[in-house]
Amino acid sequence: LALALTGKLSEHHKFMLTMVKKSIAEKTLLVKELDEEIDRHLKANEMVLDTELLSTIPGVDKESASYILAEIGNNMDRFPDEKHLASWAGLSPGNNESAGKKKSSRITHGDKWLKAMIVQCAWAATRTKGTYLRSKYDSLVGRRGKKKALIAVGHKILIAAYFILKYKECYKELGGDYLDKITNEKQIKRHLQRLRELGVDVSGAA
Repeated sequence: LALALTGKLSEHHKFMLTMVKKSIAEKTLLVKELDEEIDRHLKANEMVLDTELLSTIPGVDKESASYILAEIGNNMDRFPDEKHLASWAGLSPGNNESAGKKKSSRITHGDKWLKAMIVQCAWAATRTKGTYLRSKYDSLVGRRGKKKALIAVGHKILIAAYFILKYKECYKELGGDYLDKITNEKQIKRHLQRLRELGVDVSGAA
């Protein structure tokens, strides 16, 4: 940084820096006006509560919640179920395998602006320790890579948003150890089944 500040600043450089500064100031003003307009629409359409409910999801603040509402609205009745919303948003991975044949698991195109915002929220959610979304990311990133892991977390956020808006309830945190509990339960059931197959009486087991 010190070396970057060393040198001669010509009149042309000063002019260009002034233009950049003015451009940033103009865009900052536009963003402020847009935020104010969004707030006005949220209040006019009684969507302030929806914004607050969505912001209970880890990684989703009030600004991103407002953006999500601007894209999908707050009436989830127009979507038959949460899968249709995910498909419409382009965050619905396809089946990996069908009848023994591998299929593409790439997500559909969907609403690219909404998808970008959801992925941004997913990235913020992975920074929050001790949460289900963070543990979901950690469980996937090693074998699927950061991009696919973020998409998977984003999918979970959008599904949560669907039910939050549908039932007007806060986000229910499952906890960072939720996946471990599920894995342990599956292992126990699998081992019990194996013992039954070997003729061992496990009727009194949990």
